[in-house]
Amino acid sequence: MLFREMIVVVTPNEATLVSVLSSCAKLDRGGVYLGKQIHCYVMRKEFIVTATLGTALLDMYGKGGDLEMALIIFDQIFDKKVCAWNAILSALASNGRPEEALEMFEMMKSRNVEPNGITLLAVLTACARSKLVELGIQLFSSVCSEYKITPTSEHYGCLVDLIGRAGLLVDAVNFVKSLPFEPDASVLGALLGACKIHQDVELGNEVGEQLIGLQPEHCGQYVALSTLKALSNNWTEAEQMRKVMVEAGIQKIPAYSVLS
Repeated sequence: MLFREMIVVVTPNEATLVSVLSSCAKLDRGGVYLGKQIHCYVMRKEFIVTATLGTALLDMYGKGGDLEMALIIFDQIFDKKVCAWNAILSALASNGRPEEALEMFEMMKSRNVEPNGITLLAVLTACARSKLVELGIQLFSSVCSEYKITPTSEHYGCLVDLIGRAGLLVDAVNFVKSLPFEPDASVLGALLGACKIHQDVELGNEVGEQLIGLQPEHCGQYVALSTLKALSNNWTEAEQMRKVMVEAGIQKIPAYSVLS
């Protein structure tokens, strides 16, 4: 709304456009529609698509599921810095094209662009979606070693997701137990997600209770636990979990889809 008011009286600069595109990318619904209007404004005013502005555009399209436009923007960026590579890797990995993301990662390295921690998250996500457990673990080790990246809990959460999605729940649990810190919500959330995928109700209940202790106001934990209980035909406890949510004033974030 402020952007609409602004352009009536003053011409925005690149920082303004990046900021408003970032806002579009974070919107639950309607973000791509608004982002396309900003993109049209960029073209109409003949702004130069720098690495920073281009990254904001392709990140917005990627998060909105418009991969074809994200790839077009990526090709238009003349000086492709690591931020642009990270955005396109994440877009591909999160939208059903993980193999292309891994190919893009190899291309990135061949262009002598140095990966960082965000790159590693995208690569691990791609491996998890393709169930390439050994490759993911190998890349985690080699990338951290070669590029001096210190792993965070998010990286370890991606590894748990990688192992768990492949159905190796026992290995995932053992990996969590071997971590040099108490597992946080990103690690346990990944494990709970794997339990839900493979319908491991017993382990899921255990992990879910831990997560609720860490994030008592997060709707996702209650919904996941309720779903797991329903999968085991434990309808009374499933209903009770939803009731606890309502009584605590926790609202479920509505799902939505993007159609192009």
